[in-house]
Parts: sequence; C-alpha cells; structure tokens
Amino acid sequence: MKYIAEIEGRILEIILDNGRVEIGGQSMPYDVSQGSRPEHYSLILDGKSYQVWMEPEAHAMRVHLAGFDYEVRLEDERAYRLRQLAAPEVASHEAGLIAAPMPGLVVKLLVEPGQTVVKGQGVAIVEAMKMENEIRSPVAGTVKEIKVGQRQAVEKGEVLVVVN
Repeated sequence: MKYIAEIEGRILEIILDNGRVEIGGQSMPYDVSQGSRPEHYSLILDGKSYQVWMEPEAHAMRVHLAGFDYEVRLEDERAYRLRQLAAPEVASHEAGLIAAPMPGLVVKLLVEPGQTVVKGQGVAIVEAMKMENEIRSPVAGTVKEIKVGQRQAVEKGEVLVVVN
C-alpha cells in the first residue's frame, strides 16, 4: 500500500509491502505492534527498536519517536491526490476570486450577486469524479460577480465567483 506522509512540511512517499517499508526510495524491513495503550507502539525498523506514541492534532498527528516530536499527516495515495486536486489556489483567494479546484460540472450556485458571504460559506457545488464538492468562500465579503452558470463545465482554476 502506498501512502503520502507530510512530516514537518516535507513530503515523503511510503510504500508498505509484506514486512518491508520503502521510504524515499530506501527499502528496509519493519515490524510494528501496539503497546500497553492505544496510542503507544513498538516499532522495529531495519533491526532497530523504537517506542512511538502519537497524539491527535487538528489535521495531523504529533508523533514522538526517538526523543523527537514530529507533526505528521498521513494519507493513502488516492486521498492525498484528491486533496491536492481540491486544494484552493491561495493567490486567487487573496484577490477574492473563488476558482474551481478541479475540473467538473457546476451543479448548483449557492449565492447571487450582492449577497454577503462569510468566510467558509458555500458558494457553489461542483461535481467531479462522480462526487459533489461544496466550494467555500475563503474570505468574507459581498458577491460582486458570478462567472459561471449552473450545469456549466469548468476547468481547474476557472473563476466561479468574485467576492470583495
């Protein structure tokens, strides 16, 4: 199974296969078992033993390993790729331009020109890969313009709504 780990801002590809782990192109044997508490683990990696424990955080885990703490976000490859497709374009948000995070079909518009929106409020529903995705406003303001119509196909990065 392939995973993508974001560790302290660094992206690593991790492949687990029959007692072997490949990290960043380096393959080594591993074994892991749960410790005395649900968040404690015993890890044997390339013949070395480690005690590991984890604490949940907002969108990641705090992992304690070998005397160090790491912020880790771990996802299977498919979930990671989908999240990357849906990631908002920061530059567009700063300008109040709300763009399609992936190619798809505008199923429904949730706002109209002149309407006041709050940060995080849904502005449109875009269907992509047979899933409906609510596109939310990254800023508070007033809807200045709607650039698309319902049932319109859009490309990744295409501006849907302008908020000032």
